[in-house]
Amino acid sequence: MALVRDGGILPLDSVARRLDRELFLLLGGTAALLMQLAHPLVAAGVARHSSFTCDPIARLRRTLDTTLAVVFGDRREAERALQRIDARHGSVSGIAADGRRYDARDPELLLWVQTTLVLTSLRLFELVAGTLPRRDREAYWKETKPIAVRLGIPASLLPRTIDDLVRYERVALATDVVPDATSLRLGRAVLRPFPWLPAPLHWPADALTAALLPPTLRAAFGLRWRTRDRLLSRAVLVTLRALHRLPEPLRIVPQARRLHRLRGRA
Repeated sequence: MALVRDGGILPLDSVARRLDRELFLLLGGTAALLMQLAHPLVAAGVARHSSFTCDPIARLRRTLDTTLAVVFGDRREAERALQRIDARHGSVSGIAADGRRYDARDPELLLWVQTTLVLTSLRLFELVAGTLPRRDREAYWKETKPIAVRLGIPASLLPRTIDDLVRYERVALATDVVPDATSLRLGRAVLRPFPWLPAPLHWPADALTAALLPPTLRAAFGLRWRTRDRLLSRAVLVTLRALHRLPEPLRIVPQARRLHRLRGRA
């Protein structure tokens, strides 16, 4: 009942919880991760301090469990999840291949990672469920800010509005976020976590990922965007729109279902 009593670090009726509960948003994870790895300093940290290429499923499960605990857990669960993220960041620092120093607690790197998560989720949600009212788009970013601050990003560094966040993304892609050799190597592992699978089985996921990536990163990571790829991405989205009409228990993440059950008992 603690989950209902304290409500967690987000309002029970928050836009963030309404969006992040959707199972289909998990399909945007590949695009978000590729965008993160496109920053050479993020890629350097992942390459030297993560084993995700050896066990991608286990790493994905841990990441999702931690992230969803922040959004849907009670305050104690959310704080513990944030502490785990911060503790993991504390051991990630070093020198990148180009001689620059990287540190996972660097506010600039944290801001880039946060940007990829927020904008990829927002874009995929709107592609499937329809454009959100402006107030909801602003609320989604506003509700995320306290979490970003808790992870070490100064409030003064955070873009003020969702439009400011998009502008920040555009500038970053034109300056700092240019994939290097490490980015591309890790990107291949992200796109092909099971290289023994037949190539055609990757095509729908590749098409959706390509649709979510900026053109420069799509090309850098070798994702094709031919007419047939665009048509397939549309077919994937049509399928997701149909699934989005299923009853809530069949289309929301387990953490959100748990929250709803506990609220129903309150």
